[in-house]
Formats: sequence, C-alpha cells, structure tokens
Amino acid sequence: MDSQLEAILARLRETADFAETDFSDVNATCSDGDNALHFVVRWGDLSAAKALIDAGIDINKAGDLGYTPLHVACMQGSAEMVTFLIERGADMFALSEGHAPFTTARLSGHDAICELLAPLMQQAQAHDRKIWVRARIAQLRREIALLEKQL
Repeated sequence: MDSQLEAILARLRETADFAETDFSDVNATCSDGDNALHFVVRWGDLSAAKALIDAGIDINKAGDLGYTPLHVACMQGSAEMVTFLIERGADMFALSEGHAPFTTARLSGHDAICELLAPLMQQAQAHDRKIWVRARIAQLRREIALLEKQL
C-alpha cells in the first residue's frame, strides 16, 4: 500500500464511522455501507478519490440509502468530481432508493450538474436503450438482498 493511500485510510480511521474498520481490503465499508470513496467525495478530495480508484475501490458501491459516490458528488454540486467519476466508470444510471444521480443533483439545486449529465445520459441511452431497465433490476436485487438478511 502506498503512502498516499495509507494517509487517506488513516484520515478515515479518525472518523467515528471508520474508527474500527479493517482496511486490509480497500472496499471495506462503515456500518451504513459507505466505502472510503463516498467520504473523500464528500470532502471534495479529488486526489484521494483518484488514489482510491487506482487502488481498486468499487466506484459504484451503493452505500447509505443506496447512494453511490456519484450520487454524493451530485449532491455536493462538484462538476469536477462528477466528471472525474464518470470518466473513471461511475454509473450515471445507478438508482439509490429510486433516484438516479441526475435527480439527486436536481433535488439538491445543482442545475449545472444536471446540464453536465443530461447529454452524457442521452448519449449512453442512444447506445443502450435498456440501460434504465438494468439500473432498476440492480436496485431491486440490492433491496431483495437486504430483505433476505432480515429473514
């Protein structure tokens, strides 16, 4: 593990959410299901996001309320982070508890993010007309898995 990644994980361990987390796997999550990428996106730390993605973190991990790191970036209103995550493979159609990142940006009042996402989403839909169906299926599978844990 390189020193930048170690510093990022050490910073995360200082938070209550990750205080007891074993980061032997970069994809470790806190109790609500968020991974380290969710947090560095909240912090607006682009270099930390890059380091975590380069280390193999799940860029599309659905965490608390089903939000992915892209949802978080859209809520924050960071065009630079949104663009970076999409360039690195973030799913623009991932659904939280029903909302795509675009909707999250709109509900957060970040119209500029919506203007950034709209043409990219249209382009993706032109190549794959069933992209929304697959997003909904993925969301339902996560919900089923959560319900099965409660049985």
